[in-house]
Amino acid sequence: MHMQSPGCPDCGIPLGAPPPARCTRCRLPLTGPDAFALWQVSGELSALDARRQWLAQRHTALLAALRARRDAPTEICVAASAGAPGIAPVGGSGAAAGASGRELSAPSARTALLIVGGVLVVVAALVFTVVSWGRLGIGGRAAVLLALTACALALPRPLRRRQLTATAEASAAVGLALVLLDGYAARQAGLGGLDRVGTACYWAVLTALTAVGAALYGWWQRLRLPLPLGFLLARLPGLLCAAALGGTTEDYATAVIATAAVDFAVLYALTARDAAGQAGFRERMGGERAATLLVTVARAVGGGWALLGGVLAVGYAVSAPSPAEVMRAWVPLGLLMLLGTAVCRGFRTLPFALRAGGEGAAVVAVIVAVGAGSRYVTPPGWAVAGYAAPAALLAAWAAVSCARSGRWAKPATGGPFAPPSRAAAAVGELATSSTALLLTGVVVLPELAHAVVRPVVHGVALWGGGHPPQWSWRLATAPLVVLWLSAAVLAVMAGVRARAVDDGDRRTDRLANALRNARALTAVPAVLLLPVALGVPYGWVPAAAVVASVAVAVDLVRRPDAALISRLLVLAATGGLALLWSSADRAAVLAVWGTFAASAAVLAHVLSATASPPAVRATARVAGAFAVLALGVEAVASGATAGLPGHITAFAVLAVAGAAAGAATAWHRVPGRDQVSTAVEGAGYVLAAIALALTALHPDALSLALAVSGVGGLAVALRPDRRRAALAGTALLIASSWVRLALADVSAPEAYTLPVTAAALVIGHRRRTGTPGTGSWAAYGAGLSATMLPGVAAMWSDENWVRPLLLGAAALLATVVGVRTRLQAPLVVGGGVLLLVGLHELAPTVVQVFGLLPRWVPVAAAGLLLLLLGATYEKRMDEARRLRDTVRGMT
Repeated sequence: MHMQSPGCPDCGIPLGAPPPARCTRCRLPLTGPDAFALWQVSGELSALDARRQWLAQRHTALLAALRARRDAPTEICVAASAGAPGIAPVGGSGAAAGASGRELSAPSARTALLIVGGVLVVVAALVFTVVSWGRLGIGGRAAVLLALTACALALPRPLRRRQLTATAEASAAVGLALVLLDGYAARQAGLGGLDRVGTACYWAVLTALTAVGAALYGWWQRLRLPLPLGFLLARLPGLLCAAALGGTTEDYATAVIATAAVDFAVLYALTARDAAGQAGFRERMGGERAATLLVTVARAVGGGWALLGGVLAVGYAVSAPSPAEVMRAWVPLGLLMLLGTAVCRGFRTLPFALRAGGEGAAVVAVIVAVGAGSRYVTPPGWAVAGYAAPAALLAAWAAVSCARSGRWAKPATGGPFAPPSRAAAAVGELATSSTALLLTGVVVLPELAHAVVRPVVHGVALWGGGHPPQWSWRLATAPLVVLWLSAAVLAVMAGVRARAVDDGDRRTDRLANALRNARALTAVPAVLLLPVALGVPYGWVPAAAVVASVAVAVDLVRRPDAALISRLLVLAATGGLALLWSSADRAAVLAVWGTFAASAAVLAHVLSATASPPAVRATARVAGAFAVLALGVEAVASGATAGLPGHITAFAVLAVAGAAAGAATAWHRVPGRDQVSTAVEGAGYVLAAIALALTALHPDALSLALAVSGVGGLAVALRPDRRRAALAGTALLIASSWVRLALADVSAPEAYTLPVTAAALVIGHRRRTGTPGTGSWAAYGAGLSATMLPGVAAMWSDENWVRPLLLGAAALLATVVGVRTRLQAPLVVGGGVLLLVGLHELAPTVVQVFGLLPRWVPVAAAGLLLLLLGATYEKRMDEARRLRDTVRGMT
């Protein structure tokens, strides 16, 4: 029995009616009991999908219709619901369509009206106070203002009883604004001698009383708006008091931090309650959402105010011109420290990040207070160390605290975690003190960098051929102390992190590895720059760096698997500094580069064992390449020290390149060291290119260098896997002969190149017939190029017609042979040379024609050509692809 189905249950292809025994695409059987049951299940699933789609559409329509009547009175909503058996979809009734066209909801419109109305009332009261105030007596003025204020503040209660909450909030806001206006009017009228009080002092007291009164009034009346208004108004009293006292920056900082402390105290009083107290607070604020919003705003404003005060206090302390000013700056810094500690330890309802930030603010206050005070008790130049020392101590202590609190232990360890307050304090202390220590490192970085590159600057003048002046290598002790402190803190962090994780996770723990690597990179310059700070003679400093590098290399040879990345970083840092610093002296360059070449060769030989891990083998490849390059530098430095010109020194570099090729051939025969041999061989090729560049300005030396390189290329081609090197060797030999012919002022090179061409073509033909699979380029490329390319170069300077004719005939013959034999090299070389010959012969005629034609004709012809090519672009591209495939198909 078959059931009709729209498609295969597996692949979905249409099956038709009745369906076949098997699906025509996926070959799924469609007959039998199982197939019948599958048809039934598929049909029921389709019906369920259709039903679910209809229910989803119905849900959307009903929800949209109810949203449209959200702001209508309750009676209308009940009548609309009772008068119809169901709710039509959106657009099904005029009421719904009209509601969906509204751009503002009723609450939004009501809020806008209340805001505009309240602003207008306040503006009217202000105009009345400023303009019409003088026309009334004292009694009339007081009666009008008090009446307005009392009415505005008394209206919210009856309005709330009538469920007019938004209007009550607007009335309360107007009343609070009128209170400030009352204060302004009273002082302007000199009521009770208020005009004799200082402006800043008067407004400080008035805003403080108004802020407190607004908060109490809002709490009493159960209004939302007065509480945040009073909270925001409380920003002013502290600043106005500082202005009234004629304070400086530290006074303003103290006032701002004190205001933030009051903010957090009020926030603590509102939030640090039991469940019943929290419920009462939410009920007075009008719901969970309003209470949460108020708390969030209070946190943001209080935190921002504390941050502003901290910035002012830190800036004043850092730039204080005298010890007395520093002591004055300790007041806001101490207040900031107390506030940050209280926020971290006392506010259990705050998020973890905010509590950690509070502890971080306290740490900043301590570091700045100690650093600013130490400036006047330490020698000149040690100010930065005064900030770095407390930062380092706090960072080390915070690292230990993090480990004890469980913040540095992986969850898999199952270690106990400390309470959130302790953990937040540890994290905040660690982040802030580490950042402060990093900033001190950035401050001393220019001095450290200058000390590192000072020998290099002298080395550039030394090796540039001039007469370098006397130079001195000095480094202050304070920057080095900061570097030592950073290295010590990183060491403590790495040790603490290593103890906080399991033994099996230490190798794979990314944070521990990063800390170890950072410690290694920081410790290397800290140790190697110590002799410079102590005034040790120059020669001992690069010697110490070389000894350290060799020691690390020896340890790497003995234990290639233990902490490989860290030791490689140390090796690279010590070796790099030794190479840089040795450039200031010729003997030092020879000694250091020679030592490193031998060390790198030994390292590559030992680490290239077959059983070594991939990272160790990669290190062996790098070491082998570096050994070859170091020998090349040694050759160049030796020639320069001996006073030899560059084109003579180039042959010493070529000798190193040849030795590298021989070593690569020998290492290639050892199992497991083929990759190292490849790296050594590649470095040798780089040296050969450098040697040719050194002889570029001296044709005699260039010709000889090309010949030597060509012979080396042919020697490399003796390896079975380097047969193609014969092409490079042959090309170098041909180039050498061309340079030699140019030196002999030969204007007809064909007489010298034809014998070479004939011999090369014969040898290539014998190789191609004797060795199946030999390509046409390997067999005939060098022979064809030996004569044709020099002939092309000579043709462009020859005004006679004999050479172009003979060269064109030879190129035509090579092209025809390439087409007939389907060989790529004769076709490409012959066709290219034939094209160049044609251009050479056509060039004078083209120049003459272009001189006779008007200037617009070539432009028009080019435009027409482009239009033609654009119109037949696809056809031309297809022809080009066929031509490419044909040429590639040739041998």
